[in-house]
Amino acid sequence: MPLLFLLLTLATMLGLGTAALAGRPQTALSEPTPAEAPLAPAALRTPIRYAALGASDTLGVGSGSPTSENWTARLRAALPEGTVYDRFARSGITLAEAEDAEVPRAIAFHPTLVTMWLSVNDALRPVPLATYQKTLQATLERLMRETDARVVLLNVPDLAALAGSHATSEMRAKLREQVSAWNAAINDTARTFGPRVLVVDLLPASRELAEHYEWLSSDAFHPSPAGYQKLADITLQAMQRAGWLQH
Repeated sequence: MPLLFLLLTLATMLGLGTAALAGRPQTALSEPTPAEAPLAPAALRTPIRYAALGASDTLGVGSGSPTSENWTARLRAALPEGTVYDRFARSGITLAEAEDAEVPRAIAFHPTLVTMWLSVNDALRPVPLATYQKTLQATLERLMRETDARVVLLNVPDLAALAGSHATSEMRAKLREQVSAWNAAINDTARTFGPRVLVVDLLPASRELAEHYEWLSSDAFHPSPAGYQKLADITLQAMQRAGWLQH
C-alpha cells in the first residue's frame, strides 16, 4: 500500500486521536517536552556490546549500502573502539512482533546497550495506543530484568512532514495530534525505568524536512544515507548529554 495513502487514511479516519487516546488523560494531547533520562551515574563500560532492535530503518532501506549506511551502523562507527555490534531487524515489524522475533535474540547477545526504534509502524497501522504502551512496558521490563543494558528509545517523528503536498492542513493537524499522544505515552513509559532508559526526541529534526529533502530517500519516507547519518548524530548527542558517552 502506498505510503501517502497510509498517512492520509490515518489522518482522516473517523475518531483519529480519540480512539487512539482512549483511557489517557486529556493532557496527553499537549506537545510533549523532549524527554531524556536523568544523568546516568557513569559512562557505559567498555567494551560496549550494542544490540540494535528495529525495522526497515535498521535494515537500511533507502540506502545503496544498507549494511553500512543504516543509522545503527553509523552510530556504531561513533562508539568507542572495541564495541561489539549486532542488529536484529525486519522490515515492517511492529513492537509486538519484535518482542517475539527480535528481543529474545538480542537478550542472547548479552548487550550492555540497546537501541530501539519500533514505533512508526505501530502508529501507522494503527495499533491502539494503549496496546502499544502495554507492550512497550513489558518489553522494557524484560530488557531490564534479563540484561544489564541501557536502552535508547527513538520516538515518532513528525508524520505530517511526510504526508506530501496533497495533505490538507486539517490532515496534518490530526497527524500531529496523533504523534503528540504517542510520544507522550513513550515518555511516560520510559520515565518509570529511570536512568537506564533514554528517549531520543525526533520531532525537532523531522520538522526540518521541508528544508532538508536530502535526508529522505527516493520513496520520500525512508531516510537517505544523509538521513541515516542525521539519526545517528541525534542519538549520539543525546547519549553524550545523558552522560552515557564522553564527548
